[in-house]
Amino acid sequence: MVKLKNTQPPGTRFIGSTGYVFVIQEDGGLIGEHRFAWEEAHGPIPDGFQIHHINHDRTDNRLENLECVDTVTHKRLHVGHRWIDGVWVKACTQCAWEGPDEAFPTKKVVDGVRYTRGNCVECERERIREKSRRYREAQRASVN
Repeated sequence: MVKLKNTQPPGTRFIGSTGYVFVIQEDGGLIGEHRFAWEEAHGPIPDGFQIHHINHDRTDNRLENLECVDTVTHKRLHVGHRWIDGVWVKACTQCAWEGPDEAFPTKKVVDGVRYTRGNCVECERERIREKSRRYREAQRASVN
């Protein structure tokens, strides 16, 4: 496969298929406008860090809408966690109760990051009870 050289002039902006604004660089390469804006104002982005759009609008690249965060924090911000008084807080997907991340049962841990189902302890217990009830009913039905 032949990679075509960009023919647009440097500085040209466009919105890519991911919804981010890209800028064509002097060498013909591309850079996300949010990354370019951050680096112009603050210098290089450290390894393991990403630029987060505070209002979640990928085209709003004003400096006041950008923050440099580590990868784990960035993931948490995009799955509905909020940082309140030094504690990560999330809402239960079933009852909307808000509580600390630790109040949600761990589904699995990957590279030190806890993944949860999204249910609080009480809703998760109810989900498991219902799953067990349906299983028992199916077992009874298959015997008859």
